[in-house]
Amino acid sequence: MKQELVRINSIDGIEQPGILYTPNENTNKIIIHVHGLNGNFYENRFLDILAKSYTDKKYAFLTFNNRGKDFIAELLKGDDFIVIGGSLERFKDCLLDIEGVINWVKTKGYSEIILEGHSYGCNKVLYYYNHKKNESIKKIVLLAPCDIPSEGKKFLSKEEYDIAKEESTKLVNEGKDNELINFSVMANGKIAAGTYYNDFLPGGENDFIKYSDGKNGKSEILNSIDIPTLIVFGDSDECVLTQPIDIVKEYLNNNINNCNIQIIDGADHSYTNKYEELGKIITNNME
Repeated sequence: MKQELVRINSIDGIEQPGILYTPNENTNKIIIHVHGLNGNFYENRFLDILAKSYTDKKYAFLTFNNRGKDFIAELLKGDDFIVIGGSLERFKDCLLDIEGVINWVKTKGYSEIILEGHSYGCNKVLYYYNHKKNESIKKIVLLAPCDIPSEGKKFLSKEEYDIAKEESTKLVNEGKDNELINFSVMANGKIAAGTYYNDFLPGGENDFIKYSDGKNGKSEILNSIDIPTLIVFGDSDECVLTQPIDIVKEYLNNNINNCNIQIIDGADHSYTNKYEELGKIITNNME
């Protein structure tokens, strides 16, 4: 396995550094990993195992920073910097990030793509595929897909939730989308009013994985996924399991037509101490 630091621009010119892992022989197959909320291309330890597992299977593997990197981040755009990160990004802009990366891998000769997301990255992967239906994408891998509005409610008290909803609504109506409000789910305790209002409240841009609707709930975006989709999460995942695990499984099976769900016993949201098992499950279900 070889590895290379790469710098890839989003469609609107934000530099997205990452690592490209390649097998020792040439391949036209690649797995692109989209990190979760406030994440980055190197933080999750399971990425080390996945890189080896995928290249052993003769797939290249690319993991990169998107504009939701860290909580608040200074990112290069041309010769200048912009301040963004998970506290300030807008979910819909994932189209610009992922499209830039897919265009880049195509210039490198990769024509068969598996698009993989972790946590919030799952929502971005699904949203991108629904909007673009890029024919180079042959499969989707979802690692711990979350019902974001329900997750936010789970980790906030009712008082915190009501205050965040009221404050974000007021500020957005006043045109102050980038003003920060308190949001204790995030480690830095802050999020932009526009980000919270548009992407974390029910009915927002990101509200299409809806375990709270029950096993018979329907999602237009999930129903649009027409390629094989592997979903892997743990039975101890504190973020995915906003509903009992049987409801989550049935909801996903009822909404994604070609869906293969794999559960890892004892795994949390980051697959702590389950990295090898995660790698084996994905590679055994790649074809």
